[in-house]
Amino acid sequence: MLEARIFGNGKDFLHDHVDLRYVSRYMIASTLAHEDARLPDRFTGLDWGQLLQRAQNYEAGNDDPYGSPIPEQLSKNLLLFPAQTAVRKAVDTVLAEQLVHALLTTRVLELYLNVAQFGPGLYGVCDAAWYYFGEPPDHMSWDDTYQLMGLLPGPENARRAHGGGIDVNPGTLQGRYTLGKINGARKYVPRELDANGGKTRDHLALASRLGVAGEASTQPDGPGSCRIMPGGVRARIKAEQ
Repeated sequence: MLEARIFGNGKDFLHDHVDLRYVSRYMIASTLAHEDARLPDRFTGLDWGQLLQRAQNYEAGNDDPYGSPIPEQLSKNLLLFPAQTAVRKAVDTVLAEQLVHALLTTRVLELYLNVAQFGPGLYGVCDAAWYYFGEPPDHMSWDDTYQLMGLLPGPENARRAHGGGIDVNPGTLQGRYTLGKINGARKYVPRELDANGGKTRDHLALASRLGVAGEASTQPDGPGSCRIMPGGVRARIKAEQ
């Protein structure tokens, strides 16, 4: 029922769940660095110190100088309509606070990584890792994660490149824009990682602060591991060849 609410738009979509313990620590750290580096240490859904400035910029028609923190993005993706209105923003705020009080922070991030859109009808890091890179989400490299961060919130022009990788059709205006976002993420995320503890031996201070321990690839097999390519991903790759 939840999938129907999120994705029930009559279009083909791929969405397979992966538990957070099976997600590459590189992906966890890169997501936090790119989207919400304060999530591991914040006890609220929003950064209230930034909220007033964000609201003022929204009312003035200016860009958000900070971007929405992960709980706010999750509340929008799970429960709300996509229209950019003041009412929706207000409800986002309330639901984001409820999420962080009802769920562990690790669960909030797990849900976010499972509903984030990484391409046309492509939801969640399980399917994105297999579709673009031909690997489970516990084996992604640093650069794999940077590229996925550059795709958020899911461009309609992203496709799997022949033989694997991401093709955004850079010959088009939209493609050049998306490629610019990917290259921007390749520069921005490492800077944010360094600013938040650097690439420590256990993969990153950000991932450690969230409370995620151990290598994802060494976790024992179990439900939600996403270590076998989902059938829907395999079918899409075959259809696109």
